Amino acid sequence: MSAQEHAEGAVAGNDRIVAVLDALVTRPIGDGWGVRELADAVAASRSTVNRILQGLVARGLARVDANAIYSVGPRLRVLAKVLHDRQPLLRGAPPVMHELSRTADATVMLAVHGPRPGAAFIALLRQQSGPIRYHLEPGMELPLHAGAAGRAILSEVGVAALQDPLPRYSEDTVIDPARLDEDLRMAREAGYVISVGQHIPLAAGVAAPLRFAPDLVAAVSVTRLRHSTTDADLERLGPIVRKAADDIADAARPAAWSERPARPSAADTTALGRVQRLLEVLVAEPSGAPTGIELARRLGANEATAARLRATALASGLAVPTAGRRMAAGPLLLRWAAGIGPDWDIADLAGDALQALAHASGETVGLAVFDPEAVTATLAAEAGGTRPVEYSLGVGSPIPLHAGAAGKAILAHCPSEIVRGQVLQPLTPRSPTSLEQLERDLRQIRETGWAQAEGERIPDAFGLAAPFFADEAVAGSLTFTIPRFRADEVDMPQLTTMLTETARRITALLSV
Repeated sequence: MSAQEHAEGAVAGNDRIVAVLDALVTRPIGDGWGVRELADAVAASRSTVNRILQGLVARGLARVDANAIYSVGPRLRVLAKVLHDRQPLLRGAPPVMHELSRTADATVMLAVHGPRPGAAFIALLRQQSGPIRYHLEPGMELPLHAGAAGRAILSEVGVAALQDPLPRYSEDTVIDPARLDEDLRMAREAGYVISVGQHIPLAAGVAAPLRFAPDLVAAVSVTRLRHSTTDADLERLGPIVRKAADDIADAARPAAWSERPARPSAADTTALGRVQRLLEVLVAEPSGAPTGIELARRLGANEATAARLRATALASGLAVPTAGRRMAAGPLLLRWAAGIGPDWDIADLAGDALQALAHASGETVGLAVFDPEAVTATLAAEAGGTRPVEYSLGVGSPIPLHAGAAGKAILAHCPSEIVRGQVLQPLTPRSPTSLEQLERDLRQIRETGWAQAEGERIPDAFGLAAPFFADEAVAGSLTFTIPRFRADEVDMPQLTTMLTETARRITALLSV
């Protein structure tokens, strides 16, 4: 095989991986893919798709159920959540959209151009309160020629982006490019677009475009029912929406490369491993990730291999070029984040690890999740063991931070003011009652990496716990709760090793 043929094959392999990931993300929630169906959808052989899926499952980017149905995996959900937290547009727009929705008494949408040249997608959505709901959801594709948001974007990118034939959504849809061009010329002069019934019948919308990177165009829009919205209302809303677009553009203007670089993944020289690391780099530094030699170093690849993967990222829309020879999260990656959503459920994300630990140890395992704003912890999940006698604390139970292994494993990694703010009310005769005693226990937990408590929260229980983290902030703990009469029988070194290793895996899952 020639060097050129090898390079072309590598690019094709990267493309197939991206296509499989895209199919997983854009599949409706609750559905999934079988190997045969997915192979047909991405026009690849079953063996190739099966191999990709197996690799994605191994890396947490995909999940497979007992029926061999594949869906979005926990690691991909974490990346989507972190991108919502860090990407300047996704992070900066929601407060402006909230205020705009209140002011306009309307559904507010943020649409982004791409990844297909002739379309956009909903990146963020705030539905108007009330009984009427538009059939809109984040990640949904929108046409550029119909509807306020699409036409606002089209006013920036030009009608050359459209692809014939243009579908007609209603009798008001404009499908003549020349007329569209004239309409958009007037819209550019006004700074906003008004659309009535062109995409959604009986809906009236106003949208204004914004450009938040050289190759990324978006629009913010308001949508109201036509029968309760006059032409005067739409003209009144135009300048308000224009100002909101300017405010979002200002909020989305990133500081000069202030983002924290991605943590390196485990060594993995496969194409799948490099794609995963590229996603992590783009998510960690969504305003501008490195290219060239530095990208190759981050990917654990030579420059030629890194250049091929960069080419795939730019061609697919995973990334767009930015100033300083860097690249930023592109419309495809933003669409994935929109479709997956900004929220995560740690209990669900860590569920497989929790079940595996319970099966390997034979003990009941609890997962406590920490809420740093409320400074509380809750038992979010529990996996039953195989012992004839075990404790079940009940999912949803509050976990005190000052007493018991689960809470103290978390508290040991909280700021000192949180420790000093604990109300040391005894839950049992063994509960810590002095700050000095508590701080001594917490120092030992930090030194060993795990917590041990006997009868501090439940009189007849013995607990072991290890904390897990998300981007260096404590996020919760894993805990074994064992009847005290069996405490002398357990293999402490083995259990603590299993506990801390599982906690490290969950930390790696939740951190970027």
